[in-house]
Amino acid sequence: MKESTKEQLTAWALLSPTVVVLGLFGLFPIAYAVFVSLHAWRIKKGAFVGLEHYANALADGQLLNGFKVTVFYALGTIPLEIGLSLALAYLLFKALSGKGFFRVLYFLPYVTPMIATAVVYRSIFSAHPASPANRLGELFGYEPQRWLFESRSIVALLLEAFDVTSYPDWVNSAFPSLALVSIIVYNVWVYVGYDTVILLAGLSAIPKHYYEAAAIDGATGLQSFRHITLPLLSPALFFISLISFIGTFKAFNHIYIMRTAGARDTVDVVSVVIFDQVYQYHDAGNAATLALILFVVILILTVGQSRLLGRRVFYGD
Repeated sequence: MKESTKEQLTAWALLSPTVVVLGLFGLFPIAYAVFVSLHAWRIKKGAFVGLEHYANALADGQLLNGFKVTVFYALGTIPLEIGLSLALAYLLFKALSGKGFFRVLYFLPYVTPMIATAVVYRSIFSAHPASPANRLGELFGYEPQRWLFESRSIVALLLEAFDVTSYPDWVNSAFPSLALVSIIVYNVWVYVGYDTVILLAGLSAIPKHYYEAAAIDGATGLQSFRHITLPLLSPALFFISLISFIGTFKAFNHIYIMRTAGARDTVDVVSVVIFDQVYQYHDAGNAATLALILFVVILILTVGQSRLLGRRVFYGD
């Protein structure tokens, strides 16, 4: 046996456990979902329907609304989450003491069970006038809000606050509702600590002599941040932006817990729409179709984001 062939066989033997796991728990579920999506599948397998589910899904207003809500959710969450985590990480990096305590403090929401914290936030953003969110608003002179029960957009609410009661219908459909904004606040609270820890590790890995050389050349703190910190931190920023993007498109648990009957159409992201197809309508065929469409959309957007942002990532010499 040739030496090269022996090395290849050895490599495949070492890779075989991983290949088996990926095949059983990765590729097989995808292939089986494709099979289910081609059948009228309710409690059990039904007749072969071909691409009928796909045609119906693309024409379904509920799916399109789910994608619209998902885009609102992603655009409202990712910039705020990354911006806050970058600011916190930079402040912690510059702090002389207490770094360990604050790292644990900011990371606690991420490791706390999501279902439990979502239930707590549902109480905080309750429509009751005595809810913590409304009590806090009263301190700043705001009237009680319906929060998670409010289906109107934040722009419509702002217009009404200025006594503008006549506005086009698209104002409510073109902007996220107050209920969705409340969920965005929860999502940022949960994940900003995780992103902060990742960015803090990236900041700690930057050699100090870069800043010392910049200071000798007369660079200001802002210039050092712009030309040293951000370029050398770009791999960590790229990582958390990619993970956050995929996470927002797959978000389910906390949204399902915090959704309310009056505002479901404004907070139901695609993953919740898929779950309802099985839980409420027992239509596994249609649910598999929606899941595959979501998978393809995430894949395309992730590849596009990687190519667009990956060019701006600086990995050093």
